[in-house]
Amino acid sequence: MGSLESPSLEAADDPSVSATEIPVGEEYPSKAFVSEWFRNVEILKDMFTEMLHIGDLLEFERGHYRHWAVYIGNGSKYENEVVHLCNLGSTGRWFSGGSKFTEGQNNSGNPVQAGDLFDVWADSACRINNSYDEKSHPFPCNEIFDRAIRFSIASEKEFERYNVLKMNCEHFAHFVRNHHAESQQVKDFLLRVYQNGLSVAKDVLIPTLVAWKFGPSAAVGTFATSMLGYAIKAIKPRAIRN
Repeated sequence: MGSLESPSLEAADDPSVSATEIPVGEEYPSKAFVSEWFRNVEILKDMFTEMLHIGDLLEFERGHYRHWAVYIGNGSKYENEVVHLCNLGSTGRWFSGGSKFTEGQNNSGNPVQAGDLFDVWADSACRINNSYDEKSHPFPCNEIFDRAIRFSIASEKEFERYNVLKMNCEHFAHFVRNHHAESQQVKDFLLRVYQNGLSVAKDVLIPTLVAWKFGPSAAVGTFATSMLGYAIKAIKPRAIRN
């Protein structure tokens, strides 16, 4: 991701986008901190925003996946501003899944967008999640702020398009805070694919190959029976969890 590593931005030296002053001793105020989940309701908003520090990573529960953003505090447009990597939908509008924030703010085609925390939060559950700090030391708060701002005002050509496996919102958030584009969601997905592949081989393919020596009919019958058994085994744990 060379385009993310060294964006050629004149704005990097522009004092108008430099970070707010961070008090001495506040370079890492919430290192490795993970909060409880919060809902976007009036009674909890103030409690949650009081916990936030510039550079915190926010995780939004979207049902089948998690959206991620970088909190930058009082930004250029909003009192509680976040910067996040969005996907360009088929309608040509940016979206981050479950968020009211759907329209590109900088009109440059840049997938990195700045938005209001509460719009991005929408009706999801949200929490602070800086757990990756345990693996990779975070940048100081003011540097995270500057990096987020620089990426959000970059031109379209300086970034690869959103890619769910190579550069999704979680990759981007960790890159901005920790300089390493990591996504636990992708790792978990690939692990499930691998485990499911092994399970299919053990429960379906191997019995079918063994049955083949008794003829095609035996192999077809074994394959059908094995697939049915595999499907039942795959569905049963879900029913138990629900």
